[in-house]
Amino acid sequence: MTRPILGSAHERDAGHPGGGAARNSPGELAGIAFPAARRPRLVLPAIDEWPEAVRSAERIRGSLVACGPGMRPVGWPETPRVRLAALAPWLGTRYVAIRLTAAWVWGAAKHPGSPIECSTHGRKRAPSFTSPGLTVYEHMLTSDDICRIGVQCVTTPTRTLCDLLRSAAPHHITERVACRLLLARHPGGRAAVHMALNTGARRYRRIATARLREL
Repeated sequence: MTRPILGSAHERDAGHPGGGAARNSPGELAGIAFPAARRPRLVLPAIDEWPEAVRSAERIRGSLVACGPGMRPVGWPETPRVRLAALAPWLGTRYVAIRLTAAWVWGAAKHPGSPIECSTHGRKRAPSFTSPGLTVYEHMLTSDDICRIGVQCVTTPTRTLCDLLRSAAPHHITERVACRLLLARHPGGRAAVHMALNTGARRYRRIATARLREL
């Protein structure tokens, strides 16, 4: 079996010998400025589609490292794209990462929580049986609430923050820190989040606004 090639996200196309720029290009000779060619975006390997034996071998070799409950190629740093891809074995294309799991995808939590929290699309009925370590909800999510990265989906930072603030469960340090980080990075600030809460679902709105004031 051919071993999968794990390209690094930092790899660059080979330059000219000595690192110098090419001279006397056709554009320069004609006095025409050509736009720089765009580099093709590197494709993140679909690790979840590999045979288990291959994944195990690559992890032993050190080519794969832990990323939350999943794995990532060692050459790819943790970013929302990479973290979300690491959840592919649980999310697939059927579910949307929500709440603390979504906060982890956006870099606002140290771990995605256990179990992993997700929702069906369009409030479709959740299956009777799900994978171990996965809790599936039936949230009413619009296209504005969802961010698609690759083939997986996660709630937007705004929706993620609002969901955490609306949670009926008590807030512990992990949730409070995630909310503070998401709020600090929000381009509209506290006022925009408050507006999002007022225009969203009414359930637990009072709890959510009180928590927002305390952040």
